[in-house]
Amino acid sequence: MAVNVNELSNNIVLIAEPIATVKTVAIGFWFSAGSRYEKADERGIAHFTEHMIFKGTKNRSAYDIASAFDRIGGNINAFTEREQICLQCVVPCNYAEYALSILCDMTENGLFDEDDVDRERLVIENEIISSLDDPEEAAMDAVMEAVLPDNPVSWNICGSVESVRTIDSAKLKAWYSKFISGGELAVCIAGNFDVDKIAGLLQRCSVKKKNTQSGCRNESRSLAFGGSPVWKPGFHYVKADFQQEQIMVLFPLKETPDESSYYSMAVLNALTGDTMSSRLFQCLRENKGYCYNVYSFFTVCTDCGFWCAYASVPKKKLPSVCMEISLQLRCILTDGVSLSEIEAAREHLCGEEIIFSEDIENRMKRLFRNFSYGFSQSDWEQTVDKLRLVDEKALAAAAASLFDAEGLSFVIYGPSLTEKQRQKLEESLRIWKE
Repeated sequence: MAVNVNELSNNIVLIAEPIATVKTVAIGFWFSAGSRYEKADERGIAHFTEHMIFKGTKNRSAYDIASAFDRIGGNINAFTEREQICLQCVVPCNYAEYALSILCDMTENGLFDEDDVDRERLVIENEIISSLDDPEEAAMDAVMEAVLPDNPVSWNICGSVESVRTIDSAKLKAWYSKFISGGELAVCIAGNFDVDKIAGLLQRCSVKKKNTQSGCRNESRSLAFGGSPVWKPGFHYVKADFQQEQIMVLFPLKETPDESSYYSMAVLNALTGDTMSSRLFQCLRENKGYCYNVYSFFTVCTDCGFWCAYASVPKKKLPSVCMEISLQLRCILTDGVSLSEIEAAREHLCGEEIIFSEDIENRMKRLFRNFSYGFSQSDWEQTVDKLRLVDEKALAAAAASLFDAEGLSFVIYGPSLTEKQRQKLEESLRIWKE
């Protein structure tokens, strides 16, 4: 059945994809309440609030919430991103309305007991400390702060141990009231359920703020975030106590992509570094043996975004890896790619879409991705058709738009480098000037 998008009278946007052939339901409550909405003295409060949503309501204890899903074989979880908080669950289809009623309770009637807040603060502090021991996770935080400085979009989503210690129950209640119980809410649901019954239950929720989450080109949301961030190109060296150097080669997106350019970017990314047969993987790992971990990805926010190639390498191999990444990207830009490469990348992504179509949670998340990016609510078959339209001309346009030396940024995260080592490393820039 077709995806149904409906704004209810209380401003909740319901995005529903009924699938009669499955026996499960995935529900996602997507709040416009990510870490970008925090003020300087609130860092970490979005993530802290996400944790506290599970700690009991006026009607249910924390144990009641946990056991409610355990007893039906379902699962419930949540995560905080830079621009959203998502509360989600997957349950057998006959429990769809039951599960929805619990999610509504959690996001309408949170308690924020002071003792619970103090206990959960310790859990979050442990989570923050654990993330600092994860090289990739720590490196990605360093990347954001280096290339998008002085803007909430680059702040660590969890905050710091010090900032979390300043957040008390009163602050959490106020933030919850503004951004969760009274904030912007889009509910995405995929699976076997009755749309009218789901809409009726959601209609009982309190009135929310008018939803502005749809579409990336949104100036009012950008202002709410503290303004659009300014990209900082060049080399950035961040010292970290890890044994290997992590290198990130980044290009900013010149504008947030429309649906067609998004799929072109996805194909470009797949053949560049997102697969085992990609150019970067084959060159740096298979042919040169420079590194174990190498890949690429791109990320899109309301008013900014970037593409990134990542590799973790020994210090002595760092100049060679910088040079090889630059060579491979310049080759794609100047010489283009073969039709067989494009076809392989397209079919890789089409295969992923087919596989993901059988994952009900993934289908729910795709509903919100399409909504938040302002894309059409295509089903997987239509998405496959759109991916197969990406041709050599579209890929060349994507590469020309993306791989622009003016915005090129290198972030080196790891052991300190001498001035001589830095100079040798920065020789890779000459490739972009030729």
